[in-house]
Order: sequence, then structure tokens, then C-alpha cells
Amino acid sequence: MVLLAHCILNPNAKVAGIAQTPGAIPGIVAGLLRDGVGIIQLPCPEQTFGGSRRWGMSREQYDTPQFRRHCDTLLEGVVDQTEDYLRNGYRVLGIVGVDGSPSCGVERTCAGYTGGEIASMRLFPECFTIEGRGVFLERLMSMLHERGLLIPAVGMNEALQEVLSWDELLKKLSHCDGSAVRT
Repeated sequence: MVLLAHCILNPNAKVAGIAQTPGAIPGIVAGLLRDGVGIIQLPCPEQTFGGSRRWGMSREQYDTPQFRRHCDTLLEGVVDQTEDYLRNGYRVLGIVGVDGSPSCGVERTCAGYTGGEIASMRLFPECFTIEGRGVFLERLMSMLHERGLLIPAVGMNEALQEVLSWDELLKKLSHCDGSAVRT
């Protein structure tokens, strides 16, 4: 099985106007179905924290004690479920996040908040991507690590819709750590 960022299956959770597909990303979902891979859909921390009418924010804006606590609350059951699957012989191939996301970025996240007020904001603050994890993925990896669960994570580049495929993500996962192990 694989843990997927929420918006891979439901891009409607994104900030209004930025989803690049009306539904699940076909190249990824088709490959998972073809290969018989189980899917654990991670909750969307941004949608559950700020709702559907929120505006785009950077990692700095989400990197607060309140948002981290929100992430931990959402992830507690996911980490319990993942640990249970591993204890019972299931194989967790990895975690797939969305690079560039302030929450679900794996290799790259969104940074650059400089302040301002709503009346002067565009759809997004002046953001750029930097190396590093988003807040939600950082919390997930930390919580898994605390339990001795080592699960590889890769980020997909959503801008490459036409070439996004499960096969490419699986190759990237196999170059990380292999499959999940319990230490």
C-alpha cells in the first residue's frame, strides 16, 4: 500500500482556482489500480484547518504551534493504522507528497511570506520553492520515526501532469529506502 497526499485523489481540497485536474490524477491512480496497490489517503491539513475559502499560504505561515498540533491530531490515527499494517505483514511502499506544497512537500516546499493585509493580497503571497519538507509531511515523518517506522517518501511535481505516473513514483521510491521496515 501507499500513503497519498489528499489532493492526489481529491484536488478539490486545494485553494480555489489552483487544482490542475477536476478529479484524481489519472496517471497515478490508474497505475495503483493496475498494480493492486492499496491506498491510504492522508487528510488535507490545510482544508481541515482553514476550510475551502482559505487563501494560499507559505510554509512560514503554517509553521505555527496551532497548525502543528492540528497536523498531529490528524496524523495520530494514520500513524496507528500504518504501524498496525506493518505489524501484520503488510508492505507499505511509501508516502507520496506534492512538492511545492507548504504542507505536503517532500523535497521542496513553498516559502517567502512577507506579510500584508487581505485587501492587498493576490491569490498567493510572493512565494518561491525551497528545499525542504512541508509542515504536515515533516510531522508525519517525525511521528513515524518516533515509532521506529522508516517509510520512504517522494514528492510529485504536479506541474508535470502529462507525465505523472505511478511507475515513475515507484522508481523514485525504490531509490529511497526500499520498502517500509520496523526498527
